[in-house]
Amino acid sequence: MTKDNNMEAKLRTLQLTELEILKVIDKVCRDNDIPYSLYAGSLLGAVRHKGFIPWDDDLDICMSRENYNRFLVAWEEASPEGYLLQNKDNAPGFTQSFTKIRKDHTTFWQEGEEADQYHTGIFVDVFPIDRIPNGKLRRKLFRLQIVLYQVCTREFIPPQESALIRAATKTFYAVTTKKFRASQRRKLEKKLTRYNGDTTLDTIAIETINSMKTCYPADMLDSYVDMPFEDCTVMGFAKWDENLTRKFGDYMQLPPEEKRTWAHYPLCIDFEKNYEEIKE
Repeated sequence: MTKDNNMEAKLRTLQLTELEILKVIDKVCRDNDIPYSLYAGSLLGAVRHKGFIPWDDDLDICMSRENYNRFLVAWEEASPEGYLLQNKDNAPGFTQSFTKIRKDHTTFWQEGEEADQYHTGIFVDVFPIDRIPNGKLRRKLFRLQIVLYQVCTREFIPPQESALIRAATKTFYAVTTKKFRASQRRKLEKKLTRYNGDTTLDTIAIETINSMKTCYPADMLDSYVDMPFEDCTVMGFAKWDENLTRKFGDYMQLPPEEKRTWAHYPLCIDFEKNYEEIKE
């Protein structure tokens, strides 16, 4: 983590804003009996630090696809003032396959986002978890469909990928229309979620190409516990140890100091204004 005091203060303000959003999400979920879990680095932070990883700049939760769909409905019915739900269905220019809950009158504009196309406020990510079929060939096909789904959903050329992938993605976007990609995205989502009724199958997150590399036990979604996180109590997988071990290995081992940095350096960050208000 940088030693710049201003950056440290800004990061902590960002974390506390994300915590504020999480508390609103937690209330909607508990009011509607929707179980969820802290996810990835946020779950690791809860276990190892009892809150945020000190250098972490985002907050993630996940839930089964069924509960994810229930959450979308419950959120719209609750409509918490000052916060908004954003995904590909209500913001076509959005570049992710999951949902963000954003705080209004804030900005966290990242590279790859079109600030003029949709709200870019500070957010908490909400990821759906699906089932992956058994069998080597079926899993290969499933993962290929994830890649195609991401290409049709994200609609931008990933700068961190190889030159070959960037060139193939650019060509695909050049020869297809947005309408075609939207149609394919819906078809692929149906294919990717068709195994969710079989609770004997392993679970998997499909939000990025990297996330599909790790599978979790079939019963990972079955039980949850309350976990201390900063100044509140939130939900996590009862099998949090197995989840973290599969994702991170020896998760209690701290990374080298040079890797303790922000993961999503924003192009613009503001705690009181939307991007449109900043422009004005």
